[in-house]
Amino acid sequence: MTVCAQCAPFGNAEWTPTSRGAPRRRQRPAPRSEVEAVERLELVEGYGEKIRRARQRMRMTVEDLGKSIRERESVIKKLEKEEFAPDRSLVRKLRNALKIDLLVAEESSSTPVIARPSQARTLGDLVKLNQGSEATEGEEEDVG
Repeated sequence: MTVCAQCAPFGNAEWTPTSRGAPRRRQRPAPRSEVEAVERLELVEGYGEKIRRARQRMRMTVEDLGKSIRERESVIKKLEKEEFAPDRSLVRKLRNALKIDLLVAEESSSTPVIARPSQARTLGDLVKLNQGSEATEGEEEDVG
């Protein structure tokens, strides 16, 4: 470190960095096959009703379920009304608490899918996918 002449007497020429706590470990990325399997899952239809019925079957109130999975009551109510879709960690919490599975294998669609993206998908990737689906729709209209 470079310091001014007035501050130099307060330090010494040798300095070794000290670590603050345990060194951080990098998480290993999930194997590609596992990532692909997760990407092909989607929420079941009527997941809100399924959550509500499972909660009632276990004789839990909205408050009880919220406390057991460490989420707010408002989150549980919105899930049951299907006002928002739960993320993977919330799906996992609900599966463990209510013994239900909210994810099913995605049905295959006619839209092109990028196989094994090397990086995260970008807006450019989405534009390419959208352009590909528009081209196939245009071809269908010309034929009919």
